[in-house]
Amino acid sequence: MDRGLKQRLKYILILACVIVSIPAACAQEQVVINSGDWRDVYSGVMYANLRGMPASFITDAPHATAMPNYLDKNRDILLVEAETSPFFANYEGTLTAEGFVVSETYKSPGGIDANLHFIGELPDITNFTVLDDSYGYNAISVAPYAVKSRSWVMFADHENIDEVSGFLDGRTVTNLLIYGRVDRQVNDSLSRYNPEIIDYGDRFDNNIAITKKYQDISEVSQIVFTNGEFIENEIMSGREPVLFIGTNVIPEQTVNYLNGSGIETGVVIGNDLTGAASMITARTGMHVFIKFGQGRGGGGGGAFSLVETLDEFPLPKYDLVMSVISADYNQGTGGLEVVYQNDANIDIFSKSSVSVLVDGTQVATVGNEEAIVIIEGTTSGVSYDCPELAAQPSLETANITVEVYAVFGESPRSLNRLLQQMLGVGIITFVDRSTIDATKVLYTKKTERLAVTITNTGDAPCYVRPDVLLRIGGREQSYGIVDDPLYLPAGGSESPSCRIDMTDADIADNQIVPVHVAYGERDKMLGKSLDDDLPLEIASGIEIVIIAGVAIAIILIAAAILLWRRRKE
Repeated sequence: MDRGLKQRLKYILILACVIVSIPAACAQEQVVINSGDWRDVYSGVMYANLRGMPASFITDAPHATAMPNYLDKNRDILLVEAETSPFFANYEGTLTAEGFVVSETYKSPGGIDANLHFIGELPDITNFTVLDDSYGYNAISVAPYAVKSRSWVMFADHENIDEVSGFLDGRTVTNLLIYGRVDRQVNDSLSRYNPEIIDYGDRFDNNIAITKKYQDISEVSQIVFTNGEFIENEIMSGREPVLFIGTNVIPEQTVNYLNGSGIETGVVIGNDLTGAASMITARTGMHVFIKFGQGRGGGGGGAFSLVETLDEFPLPKYDLVMSVISADYNQGTGGLEVVYQNDANIDIFSKSSVSVLVDGTQVATVGNEEAIVIIEGTTSGVSYDCPELAAQPSLETANITVEVYAVFGESPRSLNRLLQQMLGVGIITFVDRSTIDATKVLYTKKTERLAVTITNTGDAPCYVRPDVLLRIGGREQSYGIVDDPLYLPAGGSESPSCRIDMTDADIADNQIVPVHVAYGERDKMLGKSLDDDLPLEIASGIEIVIIAGVAIAIILIAAAILLWRRRKE
């Protein structure tokens, strides 16, 4: 039988199973995944759930040796195995030696290829959800809705969008959802399908939106809580929607949603979130259970072993690490100066409440009204007005300490992590004399760079860190122009820039650019700020070419004159 005919017969069998609605006839296989690539695991489990088949995935080599004890010997195995990153070599041979029938082995060259391969095996699927695989938690967020609505989750970015778009061109597309932040090329390429877009710039807001879509198609009495950092079978099953919570903080919008959702029961997946489970109960009145383990079936025999840990496959994530490195009371300004440090490789947003204690007695509480941003790998100082300290006698000999309680996260509305730190407070006297002005915002099309011109208008050298608020692709976002504070001598002027891809439509949306500049005489305590709205000026880049051409011409003329003089001599 030729391969094409065999493939067509396979599609006919799948369609027959769907039409006649005999799940058992379609479920004679089970999926086993042997890969270190989370996208192989995700696509394999998603395929199994849409086919009504059990799925198991290996998490490490010891797990692979134990896996045969838990599989159903009455089912053949579809083995999904990474070509380059399996956890266990020749696993098909291992399964065969244990008495299993491996009916098919798919060797995945990579998670992106596996994702397209398995949707090719599901010709009846006409609903699609597209997201960027850089954000693994987005894939977890949409999984229950995808299974419930019989949608396939596709991974797309600027590198593979042509392949994804070409695939969709050959399929019937009934509904297309773009979830979370994706590259501009993805939005542009898929716009012809008039997609629904869920992207509020915040993982928790997006997650609540997809949970509401789940509720639109299915009644929900129970919900699963997770942090979006791992794959687990219950999370992927589609039986309940998944709602994100932090490890030790429950975002306010999540609490508000739960209190108005009518959902009375929740299941927290994993031991690491047990503290969050108590918070949910306290703030919502829900009945919350914790799923911390699983009973294993003995190869289809019906006997159960002792309760074992859950199978969890980790997803790529950003490790958010923040600390407080110093606290000083500045007698010159009456401010409590706290310096925060971001040790992560992404920007962190943080909002703090700082308790001030003198000789063990609390005398004041200060904090941020809004979340501040701490650029990746940098420090950021904040000065809090604290008149209560000025009223204390003998500050120089007193024992002054602060307790910092900071919630932080990757966006202003995703403050889902907690920092608690105690440290001593020093006494300093310093008055910042710096003054600056922001005079120009220039975007150069040819180089795709946006520059902000800043002038030191004072007599003291200072440091500046500018950022701008832009609407790109219809979405507002803040862009930091520099990573580290820029040094400006007294009377000096600089035009730092950063690369931003702006279309003509984006330029039209940003005729006036809000500019914020944090500055000060000390690089770790930019205690002053300047806010201004400046017109966006545009340079085509031709000016640069002309200037470069003139410079080259001058050099050539000078060289010719020099050569002529030497010959004359």
